[in-house]
Amino acid sequence: MKSRKRPAGALATELSIQEALRHCMQQAPLPFAITRGAKHTVVYANSAFCLLAGVANGGGIGAPIANPFLATERRALTAILDRAFRQGVEILDERMETSSERASAWQCSVWPVIADDRRVEALGIQIRESSPRDTARELQRQVAEQMLLGALRERGFADDAEAARRRAAFLAEAGRLLAESVDQSTTLVALTKLALPTLGAWCIVDILEDGDAIHRLAIYHPDPEKQKLAQELEASWAAEPDDPFGAPAMFRDTRTLAITDDIEATLAASAHTPHNLHILRQLGIGSLLTVPLVARKRLLGAITFVSAQRGLSHSAEDVRLAEDIAARGALALDNAQVYDLALVLQRSAETANRAKTAFLGAMSHELRTPLNAIGGYIDLLDMGLRGPVTEKQHADFARVRTNQQHLTLLITEILTFVRVGSGSVAYAVGDINASDVMKHAIELIEPLFGQKGLVFKGISGDPSIVARADPERVTQILVNLLSNAIKFTPAGGEISADCAFTTDTVTLRISDTGIGIGANKHEAIFEPFIQLKEGLSDRESGVGLGLAISRDLARAMDGDLTVESVEGKGAHFTLSLPRASEAYEA
Repeated sequence: MKSRKRPAGALATELSIQEALRHCMQQAPLPFAITRGAKHTVVYANSAFCLLAGVANGGGIGAPIANPFLATERRALTAILDRAFRQGVEILDERMETSSERASAWQCSVWPVIADDRRVEALGIQIRESSPRDTARELQRQVAEQMLLGALRERGFADDAEAARRRAAFLAEAGRLLAESVDQSTTLVALTKLALPTLGAWCIVDILEDGDAIHRLAIYHPDPEKQKLAQELEASWAAEPDDPFGAPAMFRDTRTLAITDDIEATLAASAHTPHNLHILRQLGIGSLLTVPLVARKRLLGAITFVSAQRGLSHSAEDVRLAEDIAARGALALDNAQVYDLALVLQRSAETANRAKTAFLGAMSHELRTPLNAIGGYIDLLDMGLRGPVTEKQHADFARVRTNQQHLTLLITEILTFVRVGSGSVAYAVGDINASDVMKHAIELIEPLFGQKGLVFKGISGDPSIVARADPERVTQILVNLLSNAIKFTPAGGEISADCAFTTDTVTLRISDTGIGIGANKHEAIFEPFIQLKEGLSDRESGVGLGLAISRDLARAMDGDLTVESVEGKGAHFTLSLPRASEAYEA
């Protein structure tokens, strides 16, 4: 039945009326009951009917209405109810055959409840003893009939509300299943388990693959016995371009398609083999509702909802529900396809990056060997072991040696980057005094302060701070930070260092008054082969790996390396490391 939207106040009033009617009918002297379905299952019976049937109040609910009666009465009552259910007609005061034990004959009246699709949903039944016409009793019967019909209408309102609740719950569950799926395979499995609760048992899902090829997914049927048939069918049943439903039909017209008539002809046209047709008949196909899977104006496939009941017409609510499910399914499928594509691209990028890293490592190793030989021969020549050397030649040898050492340093930096990236660097992590490591790094770099005309302001902070790290790797990071500070601070500038701590972290900071770094480059400078100056003529010495290596080393020791800077106002690089456990207790 179609749902009726009513104000909350009106709904509350109807519920009150329904409760009053229920109470009144329960006390009415005429026996009546309400049944549902072809088996005439009792859903309501008043006290008089329970007394007539010989059961306690509410005792026959959920069972066929004729069960409590004697055989003669059971046959007669079932025949009347079957006729009313099949034909959808009212039956008034029809005489029933009763057992010889009864003192009087019975008369039965039946009122069918017809749904929007003309199917009989329920029956209202009244049974009374035959007797001479009594005006008062006749009036009472008419009033009871009107009350019964009113109760049935209220029951229809309740059924509509329950149907709406079931639809909302189904959509929520379908949304949950699809939301849980991220990759395409789990999304497709979720799609095959969708079936409209108002239409029947199962659905068929077609997906479009590359080149618009149609792939029919595994069929899911909630009945375990029929699922075996479905698995047998899916091995041999594929979609063909001329099929009257599914994705082939959506290729021709992407509008929702309902097929309720000539199902046998539809099955024969789409089964493709007698064996498939036999299985489809066993699965039970009564009507088909195909809706397209469309996302971003692109047809991704189709879902065909299958009902086992022949001749079932699809209500507007059924179609809307099917289209809502298809919209959710198409969105989930599109997201899953994008996710899978991203994974493929990520794997390709990772493979290319590994190949690049391996190439850099191999080339750096091969280049460093001849460079070391060049340095050795320059030393031999400069020492005069191959003959007298002039002052100008000594100067030339010094220039060659400087460039050889610089090139060796660059190649060593690349090798270090490759080793750190591949995880082959060993770490000797232990408790270290942060101030001592800072002093050691400054001692290694200190002569450069004077050469550049810079002022070193010293180390501030608690000298007893203890961190948990590899001292050699920490020194490597600090030397790199100090070298960068010297490189990018003009003569007359200042450089300082400090050590600090929090509850679980130790920080070592290098600050300078140099050229600074723009906010848009704070993350970029930690990427491999990135330098502040982009032009070839402006690039500083090095290949732009120092900060990338330093951050990787810091993170490998459960720390981090960050920067705070404003262009033209210097920079603060902070190395964060875990604080040693002994320090907590102190």
